[in-house]
Amino acid sequence: MKIVFLLDNAYGIGGTIRSTVNLSRALADRHQVEVVSLRRAREEPALTFDPRVTLTSLIDLRRSSPGYDGDDPLHQRPSERFTEGADHLRRGISTRLVDVRVRELLSTLRADVVIGTRPKVNDYLAAYGTGSYLRIGQEHLTHAMHNPHIRTHQDAAIRHLDAFVTVSYADAADYRAALPDTTTHITCVPNAVPQTPVEPSDGRARLVVAAGRLIKVKRYDRLLRAFALVAREHPEWSLRLYGRGPQHAALRALINELGLYDRAFLMGAHSPIETEWAKGAVAAVSSDAESFGMTLVEAMHCGVPVVSTDCRYGPGEIIANGQDGLLSPLGDDEQTNIRAYADALLQLIEDPQLRHRMGQAALEKAERYAPRRIAGEYEELIEQLLRARAAAGTLGAPNAPAPTADAPLMPPGAAGASGAAAPAGAANAAGAAGAAGAGRASAAARAAAGNATAGNAAAEAAATAETAASGKAAGQTSGAPGTRSSARGSGTAEGRAGGAAVPRPRMSLRRLAAPVLRPVVRRVRAWRKARGGAFARPTAWVRVADDGSLVVRLRAERLPRQRSALVLTARHREGEPAVRFPLPARDRAADGWTEVRVPRSGTHLAEARWDAYVERASDGKRRRVRAELVETARLLTLPAPIGPGGALTPWTPYTTSDGYLAVRAWRRAGHAEVTSIALDARGYTLRAALYGEAAHASLLAGRTEPAGGPALVAVPRGKNAERRAFELPGRFGGSPSPARERALGELPGEFGPDNGVIGPGPTADGTGRPPAAADETGAPPAAGDEVVVELPYELPAAFAEGAGKGVWDLWLRPGEGLAPVRMGRLLGDLPDRKKTDVTPRARLGGSDLAVQLYFSVNNNLVLTLHTVPQEQPGAAGARPEQEQSRTAAAGTGGGRAGS
Repeated sequence: MKIVFLLDNAYGIGGTIRSTVNLSRALADRHQVEVVSLRRAREEPALTFDPRVTLTSLIDLRRSSPGYDGDDPLHQRPSERFTEGADHLRRGISTRLVDVRVRELLSTLRADVVIGTRPKVNDYLAAYGTGSYLRIGQEHLTHAMHNPHIRTHQDAAIRHLDAFVTVSYADAADYRAALPDTTTHITCVPNAVPQTPVEPSDGRARLVVAAGRLIKVKRYDRLLRAFALVAREHPEWSLRLYGRGPQHAALRALINELGLYDRAFLMGAHSPIETEWAKGAVAAVSSDAESFGMTLVEAMHCGVPVVSTDCRYGPGEIIANGQDGLLSPLGDDEQTNIRAYADALLQLIEDPQLRHRMGQAALEKAERYAPRRIAGEYEELIEQLLRARAAAGTLGAPNAPAPTADAPLMPPGAAGASGAAAPAGAANAAGAAGAAGAGRASAAARAAAGNATAGNAAAEAAATAETAASGKAAGQTSGAPGTRSSARGSGTAEGRAGGAAVPRPRMSLRRLAAPVLRPVVRRVRAWRKARGGAFARPTAWVRVADDGSLVVRLRAERLPRQRSALVLTARHREGEPAVRFPLPARDRAADGWTEVRVPRSGTHLAEARWDAYVERASDGKRRRVRAELVETARLLTLPAPIGPGGALTPWTPYTTSDGYLAVRAWRRAGHAEVTSIALDARGYTLRAALYGEAAHASLLAGRTEPAGGPALVAVPRGKNAERRAFELPGRFGGSPSPARERALGELPGEFGPDNGVIGPGPTADGTGRPPAAADETGAPPAAGDEVVVELPYELPAAFAEGAGKGVWDLWLRPGEGLAPVRMGRLLGDLPDRKKTDVTPRARLGGSDLAVQLYFSVNNNLVLTLHTVPQEQPGAAGARPEQEQSRTAAAGTGGGRAGS
């Protein structure tokens, strides 16, 4: 059976796309599956489709593509169907070109089942689809979530579909109640959410994780306000929020307002998200409404218990309250909702055993949504619909009389109230006219059918003219190699029996030459392969082991047959030798994977970004390794890695922006790990834990009390740097821990052990803050050697010599006469903190100057002075933002909810 999914944009990222990726993969086990994307604006999909699933597109918006459609005149005209958003023409979503291409696709498509995935696509399917295939619409929101405009049009479209599938049982009931007279089969099939190969969370990290599109209905503002209450009682816990969307700026402002800039972090989009769920001890969903709740099931698959608002749809159908998660009630009073949500978070935060028990139950519950099971439910639905067609003796007549002007047009081949399917003459006419082009062929087919009214015939003629003007028929957009036309036969009896004929595209020089060149290309490839030519792109899964080593698993089928090695090369570090790890022979692969270990002990990585390659031994040819999955959860609770001579040597594997595997390595003989940044009315309070030489020096300083003590050293960039440098005294904020004292006593020579650990690791929140004393969570003991520095806002301006701008790199001197060490955040699981660990700027009085701390591309702490626009009198920004946070936090209620 051939099953075709219609997606607006298969190259984006979101719940509908993820659901389609999962379901199409499961259906591909037994069926021919194709995904048609109405638009394409990038080379590769953000989410990976199964290689058995054919991915095609109708509109090519890649400016670098020879088939770029953005200049087509029809792309500048609005859609003549209904439009979901006011900006959809500007964004290229609802255009006349889409109308034309979709009409051509659906009127000629040979398939057994076509599935629409959003209201506008369902409208197309109802208006342009034929009776030669089952037409199934999907709802990935809810009936109540749509505005009246969208709801009215989708309700009209549903009457002309064979089935309509919601992802919530309550929503299916709502649709049946709203459309009591429809004969369309309305049912619920939940979203498919696959089991993840990611190692489940151990619940030790002091981290709450949330993920989703940053839009109002998700109510991340509620989550932040509830977490502000939690942070008062448990300041060692942090919140990470993954996703992107229009609420990003508003959420950043709220984080600053609540004083959570060093506790709550906007992480941006991340795919796959499962590696990030597995880092959390608690997952958070705070929505006003959920259609299903894919994020809930994704987190449950990672063994993370979920705290969710008990909104009407979705969460209550997934979570068994008190067993595999917690449901927080929603009422009319928002302050009560916030307090209730904070209480639910606290219940899990304060009970590690409860977290573990619920996490295990969540793993079991998530199996209900396995793709194989959801695919089986779709197969049962399709079989039911086919039986109904057989009983009715029709190939699939529409389910309602001709729609009104506001409803979808009658599907082609089914005009009038008769509901008859297009006769065979239509297909024959289309075949006869194939050489004239796809647009004219489909028009001839519809003319031969003889079922269109005069008005519809005129519309068909206009559509044909527009197709010719657009230069391409549906399914003929250029794309990546391997992209094929959507309008082709299913290869099954069902598809051949009723499918429309396939229009033959114009013959191009490439098509004419293909039969001649193809054998030559094959011979050349075979010759290159025999001589050891290029090998496939290696792909890898990486996991941080218990000791901080990297376990790298590579797909054996993509490795050279000859001897090869995993090679790490330092980026932009000429002369730095590559590091090699021999790979086992391919025939020794287990379950299709070859495994190699990059051990912490004995491996020297200089401070750099290291790119991963597979190198063939016979000729030294290399190919860069693509990252499929990178698991770094253990870095949140491992102790800080101390190398030879006491140097701090963190490693963080990660996926580059273009999808390759890399390792961010640091190597610092001494280092000051920034554990806390706080703002008040006067300035910053910085706290840092010392490592390596700095830790050793500070321990001695604590014993001998040298004059001067620790100091902040600000080193300016640019001209006249010497005159603009300044130092600021600090103080030791705590006594050395017993573990530090023991380590100091064991130091060989001048500095640390040759291999071992001195001092605390990163906290479970990943910020590098020293964790609290060891407890049932297994966290490392408290750290000593903490330095506290108070930095007034006005000080940088005083040393800027009236320039109004300046940049200072911040260092820390452990004591008088001792070498300064760099301040930064190197510990934890993040290779880059510049965009996540963001502190608010502080305006200097009523001036146009402001100071701000940020982390550089190397995760070092930097102070900047810059000019900002003058604010209106009385604006809140005229005072330090930390003052605003106190006022705002007071409005959420003091202390624990219900106390």
